[in-house]
Amino acid sequence: MADKHLTDNLKGNYFSSERKDMKFLKGFTLIALLPLWAGYAFALYNGDNNNLSNYSLLILAFSLMNFNALCGVEKIENKALNLIAKMDGVLFFVWALVTVVQLLIK
Repeated sequence: MADKHLTDNLKGNYFSSERKDMKFLKGFTLIALLPLWAGYAFALYNGDNNNLSNYSLLILAFSLMNFNALCGVEKIENKALNLIAKMDGVLFFVWALVTVVQLLIK
């Protein structure tokens, strides 16, 4: 039993199969990023700095959880989630670039 588990790990089967609960979590966080971006845009429009920082931290945490999907390294089987991941990835990198430029200007 232990030998089979060891040989499966050496073949790469352990890391290639993703657990079902992790797939659900990845899908949930990708979909949850959409209202977070909308909340961030609304807080930016209203000029509410407290909400901006809260949304920024949530966006950063959820984006880092899905970094492989957002960068395009990992392709998701569901086409809708794959499109959402690409859109979230573009928004994340634009947001990071603008944040760095704002910090350099101040």
